[in-house]
Amino acid sequence: MQLNPELVKRSLDAHSAIGLVAGVLMYFICLTGTLAALAEGFERWEQPAIPEFQRMEPAAIEKAMNTFRSEVDEQPESLWVVLPTEQIPRTHVAGSDKEFWTDAGGNLLAPPTENWTHMLRELHLSLHLPRNIGLVVVSAAGAMLVALIISGLFAHPRLFKDAFKLRLGGSRRLEQADIHNRLSVWGLPFHLMIAVTGAFYGLVGIMVYSAAAAWYDGDADAMFDAVYGADPVIEAPLVPLQPIRAMAQLEQHHPDADPIYIVAHKVGTEAQFMEIAATQPGRLAYSEIYRFDVQGNYLGDQGLTSGPGGRQFLYSLYRIHFGYFGGWPTRIAWLALGLMLTIVSVTGVNIWLAKRGIDDWIPRAWTTFVWGAPLALAASAAGAVLLAIPALPLFLAVLVVAVLTACRGTGVSTLASELQWCTAAVLIVLAVAHLALHAPGENGAYLWAMNGGVFAAGLVMAALAYLGGRQSVRRTTTHL
Repeated sequence: MQLNPELVKRSLDAHSAIGLVAGVLMYFICLTGTLAALAEGFERWEQPAIPEFQRMEPAAIEKAMNTFRSEVDEQPESLWVVLPTEQIPRTHVAGSDKEFWTDAGGNLLAPPTENWTHMLRELHLSLHLPRNIGLVVVSAAGAMLVALIISGLFAHPRLFKDAFKLRLGGSRRLEQADIHNRLSVWGLPFHLMIAVTGAFYGLVGIMVYSAAAAWYDGDADAMFDAVYGADPVIEAPLVPLQPIRAMAQLEQHHPDADPIYIVAHKVGTEAQFMEIAATQPGRLAYSEIYRFDVQGNYLGDQGLTSGPGGRQFLYSLYRIHFGYFGGWPTRIAWLALGLMLTIVSVTGVNIWLAKRGIDDWIPRAWTTFVWGAPLALAASAAGAVLLAIPALPLFLAVLVVAVLTACRGTGVSTLASELQWCTAAVLIVLAVAHLALHAPGENGAYLWAMNGGVFAAGLVMAALAYLGGRQSVRRTTTHL
């Protein structure tokens, strides 16, 4: 069958564009997920004036709950007090719509800022699309990553044999292929774990509703109750909440438990009850949940660390995916491994572009997105933290402008260097300005660490820009 040449050309262009979109999506999810490993630190860094402390007394917890109910114009169905941890040594109290930091005495302070860190988390979880749609898109990317990892293993029989073979500075295709393959091998267990757990998060909703239709007459709540455990059914006279007694009962029954939050459910009704979520030493599960009646009497636990193995596994996925266990060393490791996965996603597209060998809009658009995304993240962080500018609009504006620079027809190496220099400048200014505005105090070691990391990232970007510029000059000279 003879096809119209114009149709063939348009089909190839469409195929290339779809491939580019898939590459952009994978890179963006990997990049934001890498930074999300430090989201708790960014949350503190974004609001450094909030008081920090290691422990909140039960009486202060009760005061925070009572103050919220008496002073805030809201009647929440559930009332949460999130307690200080090693990563976020702060407390906040939240209802359905409103939320406030507190001091160690339980007094309400400023509301948490939902700006840059919130934007970063939402970009990774759902791309700021409607939540149900975004979760499915991101999880589909996770499933695609699983397929890429497995197919890559079978497509490269010498992958492990050549684990330390690295050819830099020669053919761009071979250079990118070696970087791609070496980092793929070195981070294989991590990459596969991230892909599987990431795919699970969004697709679980589809699986739950399918299973509910098959075995629970379409009742998704009954399905969740069977998997995670049902809420207690309580009918008792309306009396004031007694979190002090609940905390004492937890200490008595489970002295090893480390509370991370306490929540009162169905507040103001005869069915109200309390839960305390607490981590258990040696357990990957996000927490165990202990139930108490309104008077603080212990009712039992949800079985998240001691129940069926499947329940324990499902409740461990969050910590495994984001590296939220083992303290800061684990988070730094997840940051490094996530950066490796991000580089793998970039070099995979670079290999395809090098094989394609066509100098058109596609390699320029890809380059401006790869280096425009870090610039947009850095610029939106600077705008949000230093000038209180909404992060998402600024991020999108900078990213669009960066990608539009591809229309200038400038060489790929020059485009990359320009964006890298801009990112370096923004990061260095951000780190210095943040320290100047928020001098680290008694508990400010994390500010030195966070701003030191931002400053170091700026230096790395400057080094990449300098080396990329020199390489571009050498290649230009070679072709003269």
